[in-house]
Amino acid sequence: MSGVKLEEEKSESLESLDLKPLKYRNDSLLRKHCCKSKKFTYGEEDSSQSDSESGDAMLDLPERHRDRDQQPYVQVTRRSCFTEHRKRLSCGLFLTSFVAVSWMGGTHLLRAMYVDYSQALAANAQALNASQVEGRRAVIYPLYNAPFFTTWVCTTMNVLFFPLYLLSRLCAPASEKTSLKKELTDSLHPYQERSLSLSRFVCRCGSFTVLWVITNYMFIYSLTLLDATDVIALYTTNIAFIYLLSWVLLQEQFVGIRIVAVIMCNTGIALFAYMGGASRALTLGGVTLAAAAAAGTAVYKVLFKKFIGEVNLGQLSFFFSLVGLCNALLMWPIFLALYFSNLEIINFNEIPWLPLMGAALFIFLANLLGNFGVIFTYEVFLTLGFLFAVPASAAVDVYLYNVEFKGMKLAGVILSMIGFCLVLLPENWPDYITMCLRWRWRKYPPEPTSCNSETRTSYASRLRTQSGRVK
Repeated sequence: MSGVKLEEEKSESLESLDLKPLKYRNDSLLRKHCCKSKKFTYGEEDSSQSDSESGDAMLDLPERHRDRDQQPYVQVTRRSCFTEHRKRLSCGLFLTSFVAVSWMGGTHLLRAMYVDYSQALAANAQALNASQVEGRRAVIYPLYNAPFFTTWVCTTMNVLFFPLYLLSRLCAPASEKTSLKKELTDSLHPYQERSLSLSRFVCRCGSFTVLWVITNYMFIYSLTLLDATDVIALYTTNIAFIYLLSWVLLQEQFVGIRIVAVIMCNTGIALFAYMGGASRALTLGGVTLAAAAAAGTAVYKVLFKKFIGEVNLGQLSFFFSLVGLCNALLMWPIFLALYFSNLEIINFNEIPWLPLMGAALFIFLANLLGNFGVIFTYEVFLTLGFLFAVPASAAVDVYLYNVEFKGMKLAGVILSMIGFCLVLLPENWPDYITMCLRWRWRKYPPEPTSCNSETRTSYASRLRTQSGRVK
C-alpha cells in the first residue's frame, strides 16, 4: 500500500510540474528552427513517432544553428574580399593613368628642351648670316645641350626615395610604427646576409650607379634625334629583354609566347631603324641609343635580382637613395669636364630650370609609383602605365609637333606594344582561355542537331553490312 501511495504521489507531483505540454514546446522550437517546408501535425499521433521525430529534430538542431552562425561570417568575408578587390582595381586604374601621365610628361619636357635648342641653333645661324651680309651684330640665343647634366639632375632625385619611405612609416598607424634604428637595420639586412665588406658594398653600389647613369644618358640623348613617342615605344621593349635575360641568368620558366614577344619587339626595333628616309643615319643612331637604353635597363634589373635578391619596399628605397647619393657625389666631375671641353653646351644663367626640374620630378614620380604602387594595387596595372604612355605621347606629338605616324614608324609602334602585352601574359595563359571557352559553352550551349537515319527502300540482306560488304 505504501508503494501504491508513493506512485500516486509521484504522478501527482509530475502533473503539478506540468511536464505534459513539453511535447508542444518542443514542437514550437522545431517549427522555429527547422525549414519551412517541414510540416508538423498536432492531431492524434502515435507517441513513439512524435518522440522519435522530436528527437531527430533536436539532434539536427545544433548543426543548423552552426550553419546559421557560419552563414553571416561567410557573407561578411565574401563581401569584404569583394570590397578589397574592388578597391585594388579602382586604385589600379588610377595609378595606371598617373604612371602613364608621369612618364609621358617627363619625356616630353626633356624633349622640349632640345626642341628649343634646335630652334635657337637655326635662329643663331640665320642671325650670323644676316650679320655677315649686312654688317650688323648677331643676336645669339641661349643654348642648352647637356644630356649628361640632365641625367645627373634626374638621377640625384632618387635620394628622396628612402626619406619618403621613412615619412610614410611615421604616418602609419601606431600598431605598425617602427623605430628609425630598426628600419636602417632592416634595410641593410640583404647586404649583411651576403657578408659584404664596406669596400665591396661601395663598389657594388658604384657599379649599379654607373649602369643607371649610362642607361638614362642614352635614353635622354636619343631624344635629341627622335620624337618622344619613338623613344618611349623603343624603351618599352625592355620588358622583353628582362624576360630573355631572366630566362638565361635566373633560370626562369620557358614560356613560348614570351619568346614570340621578344621576336616582335626586335622586329619593331628594326622597323624603327628604317623609318628615317633621307635622315637614316641620324635615325639609326637614335634608335640604337634608345634600344641600348632598354637593354641597359633590363641588365640593371636582372643583375639586381641576381646579386641583391628579393627585397621589401624599405630595402628597395634604401638602395635607390644610395644610387642617387653615389651619383651626386661621384658623377659631378664628369659633367664639369664635358662642360669645359665644350662637349656639352651649358649657359648657367639661362638653364631651363622649369622644364628640367619638371622632367626630373615626373620621372621620379613614375619610378616611385612603379615600385611603391604594389601597396595599393596589383603590379600588372603599374606595368601597363608604361604601355599607355605610348598612345598618350603620340597624341601630344600629333597635337603639338604635327608628327605623322605611318608606314614603318606606325608598324614599329604597334609591334612594340603587342610584344609588351604578350610578355605580360601569365605562364598558364592557355588555362584561362580554356576556362573562358568552357564558361561560354555552359552559358550558350550548342543547339542539338537532329540526325535523320537513312531510310532504305530495297531489301537489306542479313548476310551483308549496311555498307554492302559481305559479313
